[in-house]
Amino acid sequence: MLFRRTIYLLALLGALLAQLFDVGYLAHYLFVLTLSLPLAGLALSLPAMLGCRPRLLPRHPQVQRGGRAAWLLILDNRFPLPLARASCRFQIQCATTGKSRKLRKAEEGVFPGLAIPLSVSADHCGRLECRVRRIWVCDCLGLFALPVRPPHPAAVLVEPVPAQTDLPPVPAQKALPVPRGPARAGEDYELRDYRPEDSVRAIHWKLSAKQDQLIVREPLAGQQPLPVLIFDHLGPPEALDESIDRVAGLSLAFQRRGQPHEIRWAHPGSGRTPRFVVADT
Repeated sequence: MLFRRTIYLLALLGALLAQLFDVGYLAHYLFVLTLSLPLAGLALSLPAMLGCRPRLLPRHPQVQRGGRAAWLLILDNRFPLPLARASCRFQIQCATTGKSRKLRKAEEGVFPGLAIPLSVSADHCGRLECRVRRIWVCDCLGLFALPVRPPHPAAVLVEPVPAQTDLPPVPAQKALPVPRGPARAGEDYELRDYRPEDSVRAIHWKLSAKQDQLIVREPLAGQQPLPVLIFDHLGPPEALDESIDRVAGLSLAFQRRGQPHEIRWAHPGSGRTPRFVVADT
């Protein structure tokens, strides 16, 4: 845009000098034409600039670690009128490491609509969020720019690379018959959030007072105990990637065997352990 503005200023200066040293009608015509051309270009492109509606979409919602996470910034236009240039500033943030990077992209050329591609390397497992910080669109001559409201952010899930793992044979286990009903001393149970249909006798009052919310004892019914996969989510990102790769490899090995299992980890803030059952094979 700076180059185009410089060219226009030089042309305007030349037309002004011709106006000063030549009193003919041709010099007057060139000066008026040079002076009014930017306004005509702005009037032609202003509806398209004001009608630009950006959308940010991920090309693939999941990508494996080590690959490329890609997005498309689509600039839709309600009016089939030209735009000369679009300039954007992006911010990519990794939820695992908390680090972010800033990128700038610009596309030139007269177009009624545009799709700006963006891709970054997916180095760590977790959620990669792309956010558009600023967007400018220019008129057909590239002399004026207007800001456009950025779209909503879009995220890509970076999946682990499952480690090759062979499971030892699991001995057959008997189901544990535990009766349903309010939990009593000596019974096996798990903790969960309170539901309106739960009995007041099942509330774990001491833990509820600590958590500042109602926690309920859920007695275990007679069922086959499931293998539990846990992993440590502390340490540098490379060590966390290795732990997630091993958990993914073990989970795939269980699925190939047709063995349902659980995946758990301790929340770093509350200390609670979410429970995810993998039963599909």
